[in-house]
Amino acid sequence: VKKAAAKKASIKKTALKQSAKKTPAIASSKKKVNPAALVEGLEGARKEPMPHELTPMLATLVDAPFNDQEWLYEVKWDGYRALAFINGGDLRLVSRNRNEMTGDFPELADLPAHVRAKTAILDGEICALDEHGRPSFSLMQQRTGFEPGKTKQRQKNGSAVIVFYAFDLLYLDGYSLMRVDLEKRKELLEKMLATDELVRYSEHFVGKGLPLFEAAREQGLEGIVAKRRRSCYMQKRTREWLKIKITLRQECVIGGYTEPKGSREHFGSLVLGLYDDQGRLVPVGQAGSGFTHKSHAEMWKRLKGLQTDTSAFASKPGSLRGMHYVRPELVAEIKFVEWTHAAENGPRGALSGLKMRAPVFQGLRFDKSPKECKFEVKKSTKIESRKAEQGEAA
Repeated sequence: VKKAAAKKASIKKTALKQSAKKTPAIASSKKKVNPAALVEGLEGARKEPMPHELTPMLATLVDAPFNDQEWLYEVKWDGYRALAFINGGDLRLVSRNRNEMTGDFPELADLPAHVRAKTAILDGEICALDEHGRPSFSLMQQRTGFEPGKTKQRQKNGSAVIVFYAFDLLYLDGYSLMRVDLEKRKELLEKMLATDELVRYSEHFVGKGLPLFEAAREQGLEGIVAKRRRSCYMQKRTREWLKIKITLRQECVIGGYTEPKGSREHFGSLVLGLYDDQGRLVPVGQAGSGFTHKSHAEMWKRLKGLQTDTSAFASKPGSLRGMHYVRPELVAEIKFVEWTHAAENGPRGALSGLKMRAPVFQGLRFDKSPKECKFEVKKSTKIESRKAEQGEAA
């Protein structure tokens, strides 16, 4: 029992700190390492020109954590997914829907100096950390004037500590690593990366999904990701990677707003929707909490600019008073308690009657398009992991 408790405590500590060791100086990141010697002969590595674009590999949502020696487990970081393209001293940060984010995070300009190679592509997550070192999506939203793509607003804000968690290596000095086993890619990433408080290596735990899940729950983290140790990197959603959430979060399309009540200004609640499998925007609830005075006023400016007389919803969003419609162009991150009924029992994509209980606005997402906002049905962990191990990747 003591040994198990000590192991859990070790996982809990590592899960949050994630290699917070400082390098004595950035120059130390360029200590002698020969990438070619490490890659040549590595099964699956192929000599290819460096690609200009890639689509991130996405995980399938499943219903429960599990232990399995065929899998490794990582913390699910709560931020912006980003591919880092490094070419000499140049850096490009690209979002999951291929939007440029390089200028939006000036704090990460020195990221190339942390990689012991001339060219590389890293997969990772850009996070804003709170005072306890935990990733906070809402804190990311509080960065002064932050909105990806707005050049005049690109400025550093000392109130939010920005870090890059690197969890995969896809390309290195002339070699594509996408057909190399994940565990080998991560071993190589750890050797090539000089970590400090700005750039961190996202550690993993082989076979220890349950203790990591409990450690993440105790720390108030979003969840964990299970990844098959021998998985190749595929540019699509796959069951080779499985995500298990602790906190219920959903990206929703803003399709309208309600009139304010009492002393509240501007608007009352955001009217939210998700797309079903037929491409119809279906209402799933309203979020009126989670705003600061400043964010409420900023949201109002955006809503006014998108007002329209035409509803984008396929059905009327309940008997809401003072309802106003907007063009469905904004994506909101919403935290909530539960869905009001078990949608998993219905047909795929069916959202009729589905509502979020106690939804709270967390911020706007500029890295996801409205059409990506669909209800994710939790699949069986047992079935999905078994299919992945049997070679059914997608």
